[in-house]
Amino acid sequence: MIKDPRHIALNILLFWHKTSHPLDKSLESYSEEISFLSKNDRSLCNALVFGVLRQRESIDWIIRAFSNTPFEKIDIKPLYLLRIALFQIMYMDRIPVFAAINTTINIAKKLSDKKTAGYINAVLRTAAENFSKVSLPDAKDNAPKFISVKFSMPLWLSKKWIQTYGFEPARSLCQQINTIPQITLRTNTLKVDRKSLSKRLSLVAKNIQQTDYANQGISFSNPTLPIHEFETFKLGLFQIQDEAAQIITQLLAPEPGEKILDACAGLGGKTGHIAQLMKNKGIIIAADVETKKLESLQLESKRLGIDIIQTKPINLLKTSIKDFDFYFDRVLMDAPCTGLGVMRRNPDTKWKRSKKDIERLAAKQKKMLNAAANLVKPGGILVYAVCSCEREENEEVIHRFLDKRKDFSIDKDFKSDNYSSLMTQLISRDGFLKTYPEANNMDGFFAARLKRKSKS
Repeated sequence: MIKDPRHIALNILLFWHKTSHPLDKSLESYSEEISFLSKNDRSLCNALVFGVLRQRESIDWIIRAFSNTPFEKIDIKPLYLLRIALFQIMYMDRIPVFAAINTTINIAKKLSDKKTAGYINAVLRTAAENFSKVSLPDAKDNAPKFISVKFSMPLWLSKKWIQTYGFEPARSLCQQINTIPQITLRTNTLKVDRKSLSKRLSLVAKNIQQTDYANQGISFSNPTLPIHEFETFKLGLFQIQDEAAQIITQLLAPEPGEKILDACAGLGGKTGHIAQLMKNKGIIIAADVETKKLESLQLESKRLGIDIIQTKPINLLKTSIKDFDFYFDRVLMDAPCTGLGVMRRNPDTKWKRSKKDIERLAAKQKKMLNAAANLVKPGGILVYAVCSCEREENEEVIHRFLDKRKDFSIDKDFKSDNYSSLMTQLISRDGFLKTYPEANNMDGFFAARLKRKSKS
């Protein structure tokens, strides 16, 4: 069993690189190895994995500057060893440069020949002494390249955001995305109130703060234990969930006794929130195409003390009202999307997405939204949401839908006890809810609340 955090980080990054798995699944694949590490080594391993993916383009700029081998010809293993070592040298003040280099060379000797180890040694020693002298691309002559290297973003995305938002807003957005967010959770009000939970969390974490927009959210940092080991977690007193995601369910505003469909439930973060707002009274159908996610959702529901959730494995695009016994009072469609709004928490996303993905997913979202709409009762509510700030996945999907579905309109004037007064600041004149990492210090989300016309 490997017990070196750098070696395990290397294996996780290589596994992620070679597969289509997202980072959380890659980490899960090495959970046993990680569990054998000490607390400090576990933290180091985690920091290296996330840090390399967060700062990859900036690190690669330095590798290109000091490698005699053309960047495109560097094999994957030595490339990731260089990235891991340079992340420590460039971004981790607590790790001595000699330690970062020596431990990397030791791993290289075990995994490759002397020539490769010598090459890595030469690049690292030269880069360690001179990386701070390497110039960035000129911001005036090549703004997209400057942002790409300075804030470690794919070039296609920095170009797109400069065109969409302008240079300074794009720069600010990218800078915020590279920050490490606080951990945010949602109080399980079926078991505890937010004030009491905050007090209990103060014993195992620091910087406890109540969220401004989500009325049951709490954020914190520096936990003394892994979160799943918190006594409050074991008792089902909360779910980990970003503030922006909590706001989506507040926009849905479900009521006790209603029939609700969570059409793309996934692991059930929003499903649990829906059940809380319903006071565990009514019917929730949690649907998803992935049965394994629904199995996890069932276990999570049990931990939270929720018993009104029924799971249903379906492909929404092949589903009709015939697959259910009734129309729904409210339907939440948290659609599959690029995930470009949650890159602070999932830095791997930016390296596995492309401009074509935006177009492909937007086309799918339009079809799924129409399918979900057919399950809403007359006078019922449909909330469309994505964790993306891209217009193609946001306004354009809704406008296209409303052009075709004259039986739906944007519900701008609803009132709810679960609707925070501050939330009005996040809703545009068109009635769209939008959150941004740099403006609101939360994930980037878009949502629209749509109402189906009642039968005359």
